Order: sequence, then C-alpha cells, then structure tokens
Amino acid sequence: MRRARLAIFLVLSMALAGCLGPTTASWGKGNGEVHVDFSQESTTITSSLGSESQTFSDIQPIGCATEEGDLGSNSSTPVSFSGYLASSQIFSSHSESDASSLDFAVTASVAIEQMPISLAESVVEGEGSRIDVQSWMEPLRPRTGMGTVNLEELNSDAESKWYVLGLIPTTENIQDGMVAVNEWHQSVTIYGYLVQMESSSSNAPGLYNSQEANPNCSLKIGSSNNERLYVLVTSIELSDSTVSSSGEDGDEWVYGDVPLFSRTGYIFFFIIVGIGGGVGSFILSKMFVLQGAKASMKNLIGKSGMDAVKQVKKDVKSAKASGLSSPSDRQKASRKQAEKTYSSSDKASSQPALAGFDLDSVLSSAPSTSSTSEFGGGKSSVVKTEESKEMERDFSKPTSEFTPPVNQTSAPPRQSTSNITSSQPSSQPAEHFSSTAPPQKANSGPPKRKTVRKRKATVKQEEPEPEPGPGPEPRKTERQTYDDSDEDFSDFSF
Repeated sequence: MRRARLAIFLVLSMALAGCLGPTTASWGKGNGEVHVDFSQESTTITSSLGSESQTFSDIQPIGCATEEGDLGSNSSTPVSFSGYLASSQIFSSHSESDASSLDFAVTASVAIEQMPISLAESVVEGEGSRIDVQSWMEPLRPRTGMGTVNLEELNSDAESKWYVLGLIPTTENIQDGMVAVNEWHQSVTIYGYLVQMESSSSNAPGLYNSQEANPNCSLKIGSSNNERLYVLVTSIELSDSTVSSSGEDGDEWVYGDVPLFSRTGYIFFFIIVGIGGGVGSFILSKMFVLQGAKASMKNLIGKSGMDAVKQVKKDVKSAKASGLSSPSDRQKASRKQAEKTYSSSDKASSQPALAGFDLDSVLSSAPSTSSTSEFGGGKSSVVKTEESKEMERDFSKPTSEFTPPVNQTSAPPRQSTSNITSSQPSSQPAEHFSSTAPPQKANSGPPKRKTVRKRKATVKQEEPEPEPGPGPEPRKTERQTYDDSDEDFSDFSF
C-alpha cells in the first residue's frame, strides 16, 4: 500500500515539475517590489524590500571601457562572470538587522567558482564544489559550514577562486528570470556592470574599487581568491538557455521550463506517455486476461467444444443478418411492451372506476324521502330515518279500546270462573325520557283491537256487529286488579 501511494505521489509530482519555485520580489515601486531606472550615465534604484521604501540615486555603472580590459564608466560593454554555479539564494525581502545600503536592492545572490565555461560544462554531477549554506541573510556574506569549500575561510592559500555576487536587476524580464539561478550545479555566465556611488567611499564593500578585467571583459579575481561585488545584471546565460533584458532572445529561458523537453514538450510528453501509457497498459492487460480465459476454456471443453462455440457465433451473426431476433432481443421487446402497458394502466387507474358514474349527481338527484334528520343537530350521531318516522306516526295514532256490547236478551249472563282482564288504552310511547309526548291526532281509520292479556284462561266471546248509527259513548273500563299496569313499559323496541 505504501509503495502504491509513493508511486502516485511521484506521478503527480511530475505534473508539477517546473511549476514550483521560490518566492521572489515583484517589479515595481510598491511594497515588496523593486524598480531600477538603468542608464549607462546614471542609474536610480527604488527598493521596498525593507520596512520602508528607499531610493538610491547617482549610481555610476562601471563596464569594460577598452579592449585591454580597463574598467570605466559610460561604457557600453558589460563585465562577465563565468564559472560553476555552486549555490544561490533568492530574496523577497530584507531585514534591517542583516542588510544595509545596497543590500536592499539585491533580489538574488550567487556563489560561482571561477572557471572557463567549457570546463564548467564538463563537471560531472556530484564531483563539483559543494557549499554547506547555514544562513544567507547578508547578500554578500553567506554563512557556510562543512562542505568542500567554506566561503568564510577563503584567502590567498585557497585552491579555487570565487565570485560572491549580489544581483540587482536592470529590467523586469531580468527580475523574472532571477529564478533561473535557483538551479545549482550548472555552468553560468552573468553579464552586468559594477556599481560606483558618488556619495560612498571607494573602499565600501561591494562597490567598484580598482578591480581589473581580462581582455575578454571577464573580471579578474584578486589575491584573496574571492570577489564580493554588487552587479547590475543585463543578461544571464545558462548551459541551455538565456535570460535577456528584453525577453526576446531566441533561446529565452521561461519560468517553468523543463530541460531537454521545454515546457510545451514536457506537456505533450506527459499527455502521450502518462495518459497514453495508462490506456495502453489497460488494453494490454485486458488482452492478457482474455487470452488466459480462452486458454482455460479450451482446456475445459476441448477443441470440439471450441469449434461448436465458434459455429454458434457464426449462426448468431447469420441469423441477425437475415432479420431473426434472439431470445434476449425478444425478451427486451416484451419488457418494453410490458412497461408501455403498465404506464397505460397507471393512466387509466387515475380515472374513476365506473365511467360516467358521478356520486355527487346521484346524491343530489335522490328522492326527498330518503333524507334523514339528526336529533339535536350539530355533532349528534343519532340519525332519524324515514322508517323511524313511520313507526312514530303509527305509535302516535290513538288506539280505541274494545268494549264488548251488552246483550239485550233476558237470559242471565253466564258465569265464568275465569277472570277476564279488561283492556286498557295503550299509552303513547315516549321518544326520549326527557322529551314531552307529541299531541294526539284525530282518529282517521278503523279502530284497532288491543290484545287482551289473560291470567289463567282466556274466553272468547262472540262479538256482534255494532249497530249502525250513533250510540252511547263507551265507558272507560276501570282497572280490575293491581297487577295490571297502566302502561306497558316492558317493550323498549323504539
């Protein structure tokens, strides 16, 4: 798992190669910026790399004045510093405790072992001089430790000669190209002018002080074997690219450039090799898997089985070409048909179950006899139907009590041992214990017979037909015994 993570990290880091770099100062006159108005007659530097903005004026650039290598002002030929780049430092700001004077105008410092370019290009990686930098706060005085060379201990007995240069850009493109010196252990040539200030003494560190140049305008190194100078940089030449003042050189170095491939070449290389290689490896692995599956199948079913499988494939192709459908195709078609049927049934289920039947219209057109009423109204749950109303009317009709007529014969009445209970008028049933009895209606029909309750035996008597015409009003029969109740409360069927 760790190896896989490491491999992924390395692949992603390749995509970022050339895109990451140190933080540098910007070009301008604002905070954290530097600006140089360069001319061979007089140069002005405005730096805001410290806590406050500083301006250095009346700077005299010193270049190669004659073909013999004499240095002087108002010269159009810059001085060169060639050799092996052993170490460097990029500055985005400076501290007042570590920098002074023109240190605030320096945006990069380099330590270059002086040698011809051809010799510097032939140095094998790992065999060149190595400097152990502990801190590099002062542009011209780095603090170094135990390496192959200790810059703090250089003297006349040293075997190598060194340039320690504080680089000051003269144009915006030079400032952007200062990042190029962040790549160590390569051959480099820096072209520029030494600095001379009228307000400073000639013995100030880093300024021009009677230095000499070779006939090719390369700066000579004195007896101390090291030269620590400020340089107004006009161009930088690397082993395979150039940083020019205008930025229009044919071999111009570009930030994010990748050696050998260049920036555009590296992008195409990553696309072709990275993405294309991944796709190719996937296809190749898939082919290997298929080949292994075929080999296993051949071992299991034999050659005859493989021939049969091939024949089946041919038959399927020919059947499709002739227009026949396979079972899977028919199954797909049936599934689509079932889905269509199901969708149509869903649409039909959203309509009423009985087409043309409207419950509201039926209820509104129903006869009035089917209407119901509720006792008490409001939220009462007792419903009074039409049948209950009919029963109420039947109970509300007065029942005529039956009185047997008196015989007009002279024969004495027959004595009977049975006790006949006289009929009593039935009382009207009450609808509710708390409600009052409704008023009685006039007798509009024939009298009804009331059931005669018998105690021991019941004797039927012949009932002669009543004489026509008005007769005497029948007497109300008094209650014979106390066993009979005035009303029958045993029936609560209402």
